[in-house]
Amino acid sequence: MSKCVNVPHLPEGKVGLIAIGEKYRERLGRALDARGIEVIWLPDARDVDVRLAGHADLSLLHLGGNRLVSACGDAASDALSSLGFELLRVLAPGRAYPDDCVLNACIVGNRFIHRLDITEPAVLRALDGFELVNVAQGYTKCCTCVVDENSVITSDHGIALSAHRAGLDVLEILPGYIELEGFDYGFIGGATFKLSNSELAFTGRIDRHPDFGRIIGFLSERKIEAVYLTDGPAFDIGSAVLLKEC
Repeated sequence: MSKCVNVPHLPEGKVGLIAIGEKYRERLGRALDARGIEVIWLPDARDVDVRLAGHADLSLLHLGGNRLVSACGDAASDALSSLGFELLRVLAPGRAYPDDCVLNACIVGNRFIHRLDITEPAVLRALDGFELVNVAQGYTKCCTCVVDENSVITSDHGIALSAHRAGLDVLEILPGYIELEGFDYGFIGGATFKLSNSELAFTGRIDRHPDFGRIIGFLSERKIEAVYLTDGPAFDIGSAVLLKEC
């Protein structure tokens, strides 16, 4: 029987259900199906810049267990409710920064990391037992790959400093070398998500990243295997929201 992922981004076993933007179905659907992962394909956010509108981490925030914050619209939210999730429904994100990233917080264990002055107020009111970590970057989850409860990878120097001060192990890497259509480059957090406790999925390959060896070494030290879902370069999809384990 499946159970909800208890800690955001960090399954204890194998992931069985995730949410990803519908626009990435063609590129990732086959690879996820081959791994037995069911997907709720989320519609583009209505008002967000079309280049980012399909990013799940702008419309859906997992607070742990069956608790979700959803700005996905009625159809997707109803589908999530029917699966047993308790939803806090909020208004759709706005078009321009920072109004488009009010849900783009990064939760690492018991730490809630975001630019707190823009965080959706209903989210802050719903938090219980989290350490609040303020950063200057509103696209916090986009920029942050959650490796385990105590470790992250980011190319954002401000996030790296704040995460380190909060007691996390941080691998700071060079920006770039990840594709994001319409922009010069995308981000490591948007191009990765856990498949299991010991596997980290990359949407594509990162062999050409100057810090490739450091990334793989950082994962290996934590007994985590890198899994490539496609053979092309890694691309930013706004990550995936992990919902249930097998």
